[in-house]
Amino acid sequence: MWGSDADFLRMTGDTEWIRMRGSNLRFVNRLGIGAIETNDFSKVPPSLRFFTGGDRTVRGYGYETLAPRNEEGRLRGGQQLLTASTEVQRRITGNWWGAAFIDAGDAFDDWGPDSLNTGAGLGVRWISPVGPVRFDVAHPFDDEENAWRLHFAIGPEF
Repeated sequence: MWGSDADFLRMTGDTEWIRMRGSNLRFVNRLGIGAIETNDFSKVPPSLRFFTGGDRTVRGYGYETLAPRNEEGRLRGGQQLLTASTEVQRRITGNWWGAAFIDAGDAFDDWGPDSLNTGAGLGVRWISPVGPVRFDVAHPFDDEENAWRLHFAIGPEF
């Protein structure tokens, strides 16, 4: 990276599988993976480390609130990333769809995290003239402080 003395390789991959069953039922699955290979992770800029959580990764959690923390308890980002989601969508009427989903994921420093953070919930999708609009309500199973979180997004689902 220009202006940095860090030597590292950052790799990411995402895949989506969407399956229609007739014209009123859709299954959406997503998998994301990432890794940073380096001899000195402390030199990797925070903007290039892995964080997850939020509307497009693990719903039920705040945006980029899932990652390893430093000694002061602040998020510092992880060396690896793993996220997965499965969603069932059913047409309600016209351009309106209902959805049920479960998401899991985390950013971490060593492969094989003990447990991934998980969130699940229900949502509504509207295929508007300018693009999709999503409204979700999700419960974070691994965060006892927050019972429910609202998520709103405009644009492609994943």
